[in-house]
Amino acid sequence: MGKKLDEQDYLKIKKNILKRLYSSQAFSKGHLLYERLTAGLPPHLRGCVDDILKDLIKEELVIFYGKTKHGDAYQLNIKKLGEIEDLII
Repeated sequence: MGKKLDEQDYLKIKKNILKRLYSSQAFSKGHLLYERLTAGLPPHLRGCVDDILKDLIKEELVIFYGKTKHGDAYQLNIKKLGEIEDLII
């Protein structure tokens, strides 16, 4: 994708991903599929989710849960739950 995200859209998508994982209680035992994370986003921003997820994994806020029979799954890092709550509130 050739389009670069501006800072405001980047933060919106980042918060949206974290809120979805938090609201579905995807901590130590739960997880959320990639398709569920991208649902509800405008189509022109869905392509940027991969890059944002990689950044969240580097920041250790999100953990790659693994591949399930339905696709890739992600969960929140329970050790950084306080930092995550500060970001989404």
